Amino acid sequence: MTKTVKFSLFICLWLFSQLASASLNQQNLKQFFQYKLDTINRFMQDNHQKALQDPSILMKFVDSDLLTVWSAKNTIRAMLGAQRWSQLTVEQESQLIKAYEQTMRRYLYEVMNQYQGQIAEVESIRLNDKQNKGWLTVVLETQSLPDISIDLKIYKEDTDWTIYDFSFQGISFVKMKQNYFQTTFDAKGFEGVLADLDSKNQKFNKKLKVARK
Repeated sequence: MTKTVKFSLFICLWLFSQLASASLNQQNLKQFFQYKLDTINRFMQDNHQKALQDPSILMKFVDSDLLTVWSAKNTIRAMLGAQRWSQLTVEQESQLIKAYEQTMRRYLYEVMNQYQGQIAEVESIRLNDKQNKGWLTVVLETQSLPDISIDLKIYKEDTDWTIYDFSFQGISFVKMKQNYFQTTFDAKGFEGVLADLDSKNQKFNKKLKVARK
């Protein structure tokens, strides 16, 4: 499931970076998503080997196109829960957000290591009556495994579509991580969560430092 979750994260980020201010009806929205999925497929096919050797190739892509629309703040806030998040100072919030953004960069780099020619296709899209919330189902087609469906939770705020969660086989990414973040916070506080994130990112940070020399 780890491979699926990380590849799904890459797809979620890229889709919403391209849909930021689109104003489309449901059918056109589906077509728009498929066009962007085709772009993902080409990017992965053309760049995964180069990105393994030089992580900065992917990082430039992530920083310019992906992290501008995926809300790391909303993701980690949902994982901690509103009550715990309210205990943080503004500076502590900023530090956690920055650390989690680096975690997301690491996830996406690890996707490159696990890429095996998966192809992403839009299966369906469902919007509510107000046309401001919905679910997008994406299918990952692989040669060696059965197709995998991923449900993305989408939300339109003003003119922008955003995302901070998705689910696989009914399991929410945010909910899957909640227990870890909440128990770590309860046992070790803000410092414990931050230290653990930084520790897990340490090896990746060294790779980036070498690549940028």
